[in-house]
Amino acid sequence: RDDLFVTTKLWNDRHDADEPDAAVAESLEKLGLESVDLYLVHWPTPAKDNFVHAWEKMIGIRERGLARSIGVSNHLVEHLDRIVEATSVVPAVNQIELHPAYQQREITAWAADHGTVIESWGPLGQGKYDLFGAEPIVAAAEAVGKTPAQVVLRWHLQKGFVVFPKSVRRARLEENIDVFGFTLDEQQMAAIDAMDPGDGSGRVSAHPTEVN
Repeated sequence: RDDLFVTTKLWNDRHDADEPDAAVAESLEKLGLESVDLYLVHWPTPAKDNFVHAWEKMIGIRERGLARSIGVSNHLVEHLDRIVEATSVVPAVNQIELHPAYQQREITAWAADHGTVIESWGPLGQGKYDLFGAEPIVAAAEAVGKTPAQVVLRWHLQKGFVVFPKSVRRARLEENIDVFGFTLDEQQMAAIDAMDPGDGSGRVSAHPTEVN
């Protein structure tokens, strides 16, 4: 068990009343565990306006030892501010869509100011954008002798983000883990940083205000 870091999430229809307590109990039973390492609120579902209550219940779940750490996923700064104002408890993690074409700088700045870890999901752009053909990434890959995917993952790590690319192919898994023996220089990092125009056009998933 100590070799695994187990994360699970509270789904959108389990925010009300005592539903978060029931949901975590169900998850632990399915996992065959007494606790998880990280429990996340999957989406804020702002139209329902119950994410503050859900966060209050998450705090209780952590206090009872059912989760070592608690956090959120897909939460914007406006959602983060509300839960912290209401509870004074800062999420340990915010798991968000993040890749060179969609860098969510406002959220990552908030996280840096509050000590929240950013987890990047869809770190390679989920195939919507040709990140691997982008000039800054191709140039960096050629310079360091790595693949474009490895360069993108290394960019995440040097930004201080936790990253977990998805793959079922052994060769790809081995490629994805081989990102610790090289470093991107400042110019290479800056060139990749500049790939996001800042207008949200690189987003692949639904916007957090649209998921309810």
